[in-house]
Amino acid sequence: MTTRPARGMAAERVVALLCPLLVCLLSAFAGARSGSGPIADGGGSVGAVTSEPLASGQPPPVAGRFLASYVRPDGRVWRPDQGGDTVSEGQAYGLLLAEVAGRSDLFVRIWGWTRDHLQLPDGLFAWHADAAGHVLDPGSASDADLLIAWALLRYEGPGAAGPHQDGMRVADAVLNFELTTGAGGMSILAAGPWATGRPATLDPSYWSLPALTGLARLTGNDQWLRIADGAVALAQQLTRSGALLPPDWAGLAADGTVYPEAQYGLDAQRTVVWFAASCLPQARTLAAKWWALLRLPGRSSALALTLDGSILTPTVNALPYTAAAAAAAAAGAAAASDSLLSRAASEQRRDPGYYGGAWAAFGQTLLGSRLLNGC
Repeated sequence: MTTRPARGMAAERVVALLCPLLVCLLSAFAGARSGSGPIADGGGSVGAVTSEPLASGQPPPVAGRFLASYVRPDGRVWRPDQGGDTVSEGQAYGLLLAEVAGRSDLFVRIWGWTRDHLQLPDGLFAWHADAAGHVLDPGSASDADLLIAWALLRYEGPGAAGPHQDGMRVADAVLNFELTTGAGGMSILAAGPWATGRPATLDPSYWSLPALTGLARLTGNDQWLRIADGAVALAQQLTRSGALLPPDWAGLAADGTVYPEAQYGLDAQRTVVWFAASCLPQARTLAAKWWALLRLPGRSSALALTLDGSILTPTVNALPYTAAAAAAAAAGAAAASDSLLSRAASEQRRDPGYYGGAWAAFGQTLLGSRLLNGC
């Protein structure tokens, strides 16, 4: 392929306006956080935090709600608010959440459907299928491929040897087909196998640092740690060490120069969450610096900003609130983070959908417990 797959939130921005996203409480930092003053977002007062507190080993109820609402009996994760289709990222979320919820039976069904309908001969996955399971676009998206490999290798249910073998195949395919090279030979996860040329196409929100560090531990292959280090290094370059916000997309030139697209939107907001939740100190430091840009009036709720924080699209959405909450948590601003998470929860209740449900469950599990810890 010569063009990136028209996938998910990156290419369906109009539809995405109708599908608010929720990532829940970043309590991994709670023990170190102190109180802070009111947030300057012009949104008025907020109520009590509505995210659900978690013990470190307790699955959040929202994980079960996502599985009940969006996983079909055959293991297909569907998007009823987007025509009933399926994306590989949704299958990855389903695998991880079934694991977290202790639903090995459901995990097996989700993996079986994913393998039978989306897996390609190279071991990666077609990103988009219709309600009947027919592939609509065979392009692969590296975020889904990465998360599926992680889910398979993490699995500890009955018959785990099979998923582990499958997971190694997927992990090897990511390393073989979805990497590109940055300055100094740095390994960089591109947006997919179609995106590895020059200029390479990057989506920083695909750099799931918990998955990368988790795969290093599960496979014994330190290349995953080098990829994680490369992701942090490129994010530092793209954001001028945190002086700018991360972009939705970026390019990587042949000489190693990186250049960001001009918008911080529904893709880039996930980068803040991944970095705030990382066990890599440099990543958390970047997330903390982004709080200085996101805490100013109107920015924490806006659908899209310029990279220096100016408001492009003031429409309110749950994910901007959640990303700002992640940055606040990384910066130790507990009261601000809690208030922003309360607003994100309110948005998700107001307009529920597949993607919001996924991030309500996946985000709270990842960031509010140690059940998906990649360290």
